[in-house]
Amino acid sequence: MNFENHSLRIGPTGAKKELFFMPGRGGKLRKGKREELPEYFAKLGLNAYEFPAGRMSHLNDGPAYQKLRENSTIYDVAISLHAPYYISLTSDNEETFKASIERIAHAYAWATYLNAHRIVLHPGTFGDLARKLSPNQLIKGEFHPQSQKKIHKIIQGISAGIERSGDLYPNLKEKFRKICICPETMGKHGQIGPTPMIIQICKDIGVDKVRPCIDFGHLYARNVGKLQGRKLYETVFQKIEEELGSHVLQHLHIHYSKIEYTQKGEKKHVGNTDSLWGPEIKPLLEIIQEQSLTPTIINESPELEPDAVQIMKEWKNLRK
Repeated sequence: MNFENHSLRIGPTGAKKELFFMPGRGGKLRKGKREELPEYFAKLGLNAYEFPAGRMSHLNDGPAYQKLRENSTIYDVAISLHAPYYISLTSDNEETFKASIERIAHAYAWATYLNAHRIVLHPGTFGDLARKLSPNQLIKGEFHPQSQKKIHKIIQGISAGIERSGDLYPNLKEKFRKICICPETMGKHGQIGPTPMIIQICKDIGVDKVRPCIDFGHLYARNVGKLQGRKLYETVFQKIEEELGSHVLQHLHIHYSKIEYTQKGEKKHVGNTDSLWGPEIKPLLEIIQEQSLTPTIINESPELEPDAVQIMKEWKNLRK
């Protein structure tokens, strides 16, 4: 499957404008163009990039994206796509739910325009139900009949979005088979995103179509810092292997950033050099090496590519 890796991949979810420069005429530097991102990241020693379409309403197969797609192959930079934030599969508004299905369908086409094989998706929120749930139900995803209704609605929405993609883009349907949706673990207590719920969504639809995006910064913040170090990573890895299989763990899609939190979970992402917040990246890299895993790690800190480069350096130092 095209959404599986042969080696560990590390990269950011974008580039800092003040750093993204490329060689221009006369040896002078100029501002980089979107289609040059794979070359830029490759020169930094990175081999992954998550295209941030969270606030986008449209993406086309124009010349710039064709070149971006070509360059991702030339420079061996694997691209994933972050779907729009305004997808809401738990909305009680039927029009919003239907529009979210359409947006998932369009995201499949966007992924092909980018040569991306993974689409990261925020699954939804608990809404007013959050006030009725216990801390363990909110944080750890313990069973509640009403939250299960939310999960089943997400499963219904993702499944409908996948089917709808083939209806809207029949000429791309074969390419869509090489793409998976990656529902993401979330950091705020009001968001649906404990690991067991994400695993349930993947298991019910099937891992040939849906696989988890594990955001360890989010899980650290969701658990208000009570779960960190090797235990944070090992607990999740074990659960994924048991429930979804070793092949899913092997090629896992991971988001990483240190995150500041409150008693309600995630507050904001911070730089990876921040000493007050976690989680630390080193235990994750050690476990990846020990288990010979080949995941993709997308850095989501505000320091984007500089922090991604630092993660890659730590990985290479660990392997010496």
